[in-house]
Amino acid sequence: MKRSLILLTTLFMVTAPNTWGNDASVSLESQIQQIEALFPNELRPAQRIMERLLKSHPEHPEVNYYCGMIYGLRAGEGMLSAMRNAPKSRKCTEKAVSLEPTNMKYQLAALNYYLNAPGVVGGGEDKARAKATEIAALDALQGTLAQLRVVNVFDTENYTTALTEAVATHPNEPRLELRLGLQKQSEGDYASAHVLFMQAATELSEDSELRAAQLNARYQVGRNAVFSGEYIQEGIDSMERYIQAFDTTLEIPELPWAHARMAQLMKIADDPAGLERHRQLAMQLGRANDEALYNLLAAL
Repeated sequence: MKRSLILLTTLFMVTAPNTWGNDASVSLESQIQQIEALFPNELRPAQRIMERLLKSHPEHPEVNYYCGMIYGLRAGEGMLSAMRNAPKSRKCTEKAVSLEPTNMKYQLAALNYYLNAPGVVGGGEDKARAKATEIAALDALQGTLAQLRVVNVFDTENYTTALTEAVATHPNEPRLELRLGLQKQSEGDYASAHVLFMQAATELSEDSELRAAQLNARYQVGRNAVFSGEYIQEGIDSMERYIQAFDTTLEIPELPWAHARMAQLMKIADDPAGLERHRQLAMQLGRANDEALYNLLAAL
């Protein structure tokens, strides 16, 4: 339960500064912006604004959306909190969808709930599959992505097959190529993974979701080269392009890890100066509590 309801927040993280105030005369739009600024790092003040708005604007879809998101996070705080807050999260999320059924953000939030919450609080496979079908009726590609998530959670053994079919149905789609590449990589099929990552690592899109997939693919070309011991120069070139285009606003592998992987590639390429340069950069940029990073660097 805790794992699943924390995941309700992974789709829509907002990092604007805290501007919350207590003035009841503040407009609805500005109060929603205050929730966005506080969510998810300052949950209690965000919840206070949300609950106030929910009373005064119970039919507003964005208010209900944040109600679902905030109560979903609160549900991850423990079993009692989960039983108390998960039903509220579900009710608000479903209300947002009913108020604005063509809004993909609301639809995906509902899917995320059904995927990760147990049946006792209204989640589960049947609900998730039905929601994926609804999403597909609105947008074919988003429907494919939704159906893949359902397969990954409830029918894992068929995930690779489903991904392969999805890539064939939607060629030149970086998000799908990246996912299939990662799946092939996890299975040890580094040659197939390399081809898929190279296909996905195209010229960067202006769309943030596509751009994140394309950048991640650049990173994975290098990471895959480390794992396979092959495609080393392509891995170095791709990781350099990743580092140059790194974007802090996107959910992509952290920059210290890119430098750590570059250090590994430089070691394989027998470039001690390059190894040391990237090792130092990884150490300087890495978080002090990132034990895995420092263990990797110590092993170089």
